[in-house]
Amino acid sequence: MEYQSDGLSKEELRKKKRQQERIQVIAIFAAAVLVVLLVVGGIAVALVKAFSHGGEKADDLQVDAVTTESVTEQIVDSAPTDEMEQVTEEVPSEEDTQTEEEMVEQPEGGVQPPEETTAETEIPESEVQAGDETQEEDDMAQSVLDEILGAEDMQALEQKVSEKIASMTLEEKVAGLFFVTPEQLMGRESDVIAVGSEFGEFYTKYPVGGILLDESNMPGSAELEGLMSNLDAYLAEDIFLGVQHQGGEDTPFVANGVTENVIASHKEIGESLGAAGAYSAGISLGSELRRYGINVNFTPNVDVALTQDSVAAKEGFGTDMTTTAELGKNLVKGLSDQGISAAVGHFPSYGDVSHDGDSGQLVSNRTADDLKKEYAPYLEAINAGADFVIISHIGLPRIRGDRRPASLSKEVITDMVRTEWEYDGIVITDFMDRSCMYQHYTYAEAAEGAIEAGADMILSPKNFLKSYNGVLDAVRSGKLTEERIDESLRRIYRVKFATKK
Repeated sequence: MEYQSDGLSKEELRKKKRQQERIQVIAIFAAAVLVVLLVVGGIAVALVKAFSHGGEKADDLQVDAVTTESVTEQIVDSAPTDEMEQVTEEVPSEEDTQTEEEMVEQPEGGVQPPEETTAETEIPESEVQAGDETQEEDDMAQSVLDEILGAEDMQALEQKVSEKIASMTLEEKVAGLFFVTPEQLMGRESDVIAVGSEFGEFYTKYPVGGILLDESNMPGSAELEGLMSNLDAYLAEDIFLGVQHQGGEDTPFVANGVTENVIASHKEIGESLGAAGAYSAGISLGSELRRYGINVNFTPNVDVALTQDSVAAKEGFGTDMTTTAELGKNLVKGLSDQGISAAVGHFPSYGDVSHDGDSGQLVSNRTADDLKKEYAPYLEAINAGADFVIISHIGLPRIRGDRRPASLSKEVITDMVRTEWEYDGIVITDFMDRSCMYQHYTYAEAAEGAIEAGADMILSPKNFLKSYNGVLDAVRSGKLTEERIDESLRRIYRVKFATKK
């Protein structure tokens, strides 16, 4: 599926007005610069050509005058009187004129043969420089035009996003923050491999932002195709449809027989395939997901292994930060080139913990300075086009002073990811159905805490309805503002409405 004001606060209106004013100023300034560049460029080229041609013409006239005079003098001294008129009427060729001129100018003691000249005509250096300057001016003009068009596209996108958010009820806005499985949306324990009108009723009431599929939804290729066809009949065109497909033989796509195509795992890429292999894997993963209409992949995993028994050692690219950054970046590029949004995980990394939260609380003794050394893989993935950053559930007592998970921590999401990274894409939690979350927080507390900390989306809550009501009640009570919800929706719909292949 393709991704496809009213109700704004005063602050949001002021921000929107300032943004529009900046865009208008940029457009006017850019247009003025373009006109000046074109005019100056045209004048410069004309002047250079004029001076160049004028100098060449003057030199030619001077040579003609000298050679004609010289030849005439020689002929007068040597030719018979009765042949003077016939000889002086003949026009000497350019070659003869040049040769005779050189002979006249030779010093006494003998006539030297003229130097050989090449057939190619040298282009004056002034014209070469003028050509280079003109090309640079053309490139600058094109760059200015691209900026103007880009600003116009961005303004149109922002307008579309604002109109969408303004049309939504509060209940729809809160539902849009959740990325859930079909089972979670419908409150079922049994696997969902086909959907019908009942699913449609739930989605109409709770229009979630994304539907997540896992191994329980894809017992085979035919079943997955049927499910995707059913979903298409009920879901909005701007819905996120996601899976976690990282390659390797253990992926549900291979294990459940959906495909026989085994795409290289992160570990295989890190051990032998390199950047080219990472990009190729991204292309293959993206092509496979695109076939079924899936548009989000929760990969790559750029966690660097800090200990041998860590989760990152089993699921990541390896132990080197620079290599991991390069491989993650190229895998993201491959996915993006296939029109698939990459969700890069996990920050902070599971590099020094032995499980991902399914066996109780996770704690790391890393400091803020330690985490700064791990920024590169995530920043490279973002610059390569990753649309999501996944926040892990690791507790960081040396940063916060307690074991509160990073997914519920302002110190991680707002201070580091938003402020230090200057990241304005989608922040999504790691899977919220892990025991490290629901054993220590109620479903409502976890969901509300994530949004309050700065997250935009809640991924796979164990109990969707209680999580949803928790956020909704927090807004109604004033603990969370509707403007805060709109802020996240703005990031979400920028991705949904952006042009994808």
